Amino acid sequence: MDRRTLIRSAFAALLPAAPSAAFAASQATEAARLAPSPVEVRYGEWRDLARNDRVVPYKAYVPAGAGPFPTIIHSHGLGGSREASTYILEAVARAGFLVVALQHAGSDSGLLAGGGGRAGLVAAGRRGMTAEAAQARYGDTPFAIDQLARGASPDLRGKADLSRLGMSGHSYGALATLVAVGQRTPGAARSFAEPRIRAAIAYSPNKPRNEAPRAALAKIRTPMLHFTGTEDVTPFDLERSPMERTLPFQAIEGADQFLVVLEGGDHAVFGGRRTGAQMKPTDPAHMRLVTDETIRFWRAYLGGDARAAAELCALPGRVRPIAQGFVKAGRCGAPTAIPDAWRPGAVEP
Repeated sequence: MDRRTLIRSAFAALLPAAPSAAFAASQATEAARLAPSPVEVRYGEWRDLARNDRVVPYKAYVPAGAGPFPTIIHSHGLGGSREASTYILEAVARAGFLVVALQHAGSDSGLLAGGGGRAGLVAAGRRGMTAEAAQARYGDTPFAIDQLARGASPDLRGKADLSRLGMSGHSYGALATLVAVGQRTPGAARSFAEPRIRAAIAYSPNKPRNEAPRAALAKIRTPMLHFTGTEDVTPFDLERSPMERTLPFQAIEGADQFLVVLEGGDHAVFGGRRTGAQMKPTDPAHMRLVTDETIRFWRAYLGGDARAAAELCALPGRVRPIAQGFVKAGRCGAPTAIPDAWRPGAVEP
């Protein structure tokens, strides 16, 4: 992969991709159990007068039925949009969850409009990661939850059960998710922690930038599922290897944590940007695994599904051989051993 392609792949997906049905027979059985239902897509936007009339566009995936439904807020990656990660979010909605995918001005697809070749792409990425852009993004989460709570969108009124609220995000969106559940933001004028979030999923998280992982993540007490891959890299990473993306999983204590590391999985697979001939041979199985484990986690922690909760304890064996799985949850027994080469002393300076 040349550097220009790598830089482009660092921006979250704008093109949806459909998951393949080709996976293990056990996964097909699980898909049947989920009994997918029709999903209606609704677009809208909110304006935050308290933040200089900031516009927050959204794309809502609404399950069939009257609701209210357990609700997921989703945050896209750098250079992405509300159209990112479609294959994951649509599957989650078909499983009975309302999904509201936000678009974050200042770190969204608007960054790509200027052109300028490789240098322009790099500069655009840097603009999207300034402290100002980051804090604007982080502020979108509590604002969006407030809008759902007050019924600001008539087409979503009565659909969101905020007593069963989760958040997910890819890459920069994974950072926004970690911040929402308690990661420290040194230098910020306010805390962006959102206590209404009961569970979270981080696709391609980064290690904390300004302090050691345990200090930065010490206040997180939220059950989480983390995803990365053995080829999960971008030009904007400070990580020395993809395995440093496992540091949030390793550092968070006091709440159930789960980790999936896709064998050969890269950064783009979680955004769903590849379609048709662009897809890697590993994509169909990886995408199916990601959607199945995502739904299982939401069912366990937002849906009160005891069977799904028990199945999460068996994650390491279930995801083989296309991924490695790790569990750190008291109810599941002893934690899965992390390879020595992935431990903080080995992967951090």
